[in-house]
Amino acid sequence: MTLSEFFGRFLFVRKCAACGELLPYEKEREAFCDTCRAKWDIEKTFECGVCGKAVCECICMPRELSGSGALCLHKAVKYSADNSSAHNAVMFLKRNKNPRTAGFLAAQMLSVLSADKELPTMEPENTIITFVPRSRNAVLRYGFDQARLLAEALSERTGIACEETVRRRRNGREQKKLNAAQRKRNVKHLFEPIANIDEAVSGKNIILIDDIVTTGASMAACVSYLVRARAGKIICLSVAAVYKDKS
Repeated sequence: MTLSEFFGRFLFVRKCAACGELLPYEKEREAFCDTCRAKWDIEKTFECGVCGKAVCECICMPRELSGSGALCLHKAVKYSADNSSAHNAVMFLKRNKNPRTAGFLAAQMLSVLSADKELPTMEPENTIITFVPRSRNAVLRYGFDQARLLAEALSERTGIACEETVRRRRNGREQKKLNAAQRKRNVKHLFEPIANIDEAVSGKNIILIDDIVTTGASMAACVSYLVRARAGKIICLSVAAVYKDKS
């Protein structure tokens, strides 16, 4: 047994990102225990009430996002707050800078993108990965931005550069504390483009990352800055999205 294996096996704690169960050393690269991974795989197959496809195949966008200039919204799984694997994993990542979980979620998002053969070619020379920035208060509290962490993990897997393009303004209200109407009003003052955004994105295809899409207002605001900076095709991508129940 090597020294690194000794430390990894006996000194480092590996927990399931969904239920907190301790994982054996052999699952050091896994985010979930077997039970929660099975739940995750089921949650990916939940049906979109609009297009009828499984969530992991659906490209539907919320109303706020659909008119923004984005090409589509891909998501890996349906989000719900009823103790689902998706909810628990995202909440875990928001509070823990955990490369193992970020890597798993990035791999799931990449799988969704790779399965869509109608997307434009996303090569490192003509594409950048960017993200919807987390609130300044949350970054100060937890020490990192989970959307950036996901974007960087996706960058490692694709070879496509990850760049910041939009920033949070100071003293902005957090979207999660607002209803849909309040989110729409608030988001107009929540973000601002980086100084050299035109130089960074002009003519480039964009993969815009967020962890959860609810109304789509935050993503739409970021897309608007990318469009003004003359970006190419803009693909929105999230770990999870909120779906209304089929009526």
